[in-house]
Amino acid sequence: MIKDTRFRDKLNFRQLGGYMTTEGKTVKDNIFYRSGAPFFMSQSEIETLKQLGLCAIMDLRSNEEISQRPDPELPNILMIKHSGAISEGGEEINFSSEGMNRIGEGGREQLALLKNYYARMPFNNQAFRVLFERIQKGDVPILIHCASGKDRTGVACMLILLALGVDREIVLEDYLLTNVYRRGAIQKKLEEDKDIILVHPEREELDRMTFGVTEEIGKIVLDAIFNKYGSIETYFEKEFHINRNEIQRLRSLYTE
Repeated sequence: MIKDTRFRDKLNFRQLGGYMTTEGKTVKDNIFYRSGAPFFMSQSEIETLKQLGLCAIMDLRSNEEISQRPDPELPNILMIKHSGAISEGGEEINFSSEGMNRIGEGGREQLALLKNYYARMPFNNQAFRVLFERIQKGDVPILIHCASGKDRTGVACMLILLALGVDREIVLEDYLLTNVYRRGAIQKKLEEDKDIILVHPEREELDRMTFGVTEEIGKIVLDAIFNKYGSIETYFEKEFHINRNEIQRLRSLYTE
């Protein structure tokens, strides 16, 4: 991993290039970027962002999140807004901290709800379908972001790497890099809650999920896909109507 020192670590900004695929190729550099919301970027970071030659930015936040913290206007860049978190009832889900501060039985219930939610995120997700439609059209380089660039963005980037033929173990490693970039925020929260954690250990897992990501959640997402469809090719054909020939076309475009 080579950090981009032009952006602060807590922005969780990085690109997906350089990963080896199972076909012996590598994902091209400077095509797929991931980050926390540009709303949080400094002016110098915004200027750097403008110099990346982005064609599109995919904002996976809910409309409420966007209205509260709108991204800056970026000229000549296609801004795509589509919530990456939708409930079974079709409502947008906001990633608020209220439920993540529970303890005891409430905390354990929250953990169970979250794990079930992540197991459902890769399926029937219209935002991810929109994302891949843009990738198929060649609207790249593209930046994918949500609020912290780790949950909705993390799953979206898992899918991109899987589509390009990256092995699931490497995909999981990239997902977990969030914990390197956001180490300071994670450790600060764990220190603040250390007395609570001693009595209510479930709070530690919730804190780690709030400020970072966990290996268990990453595996839940990957297992859900492979357990249901058996292969990534079948997954994309059933969920995105992207057949094997189109998968190969995308791999020829975005790997080398």
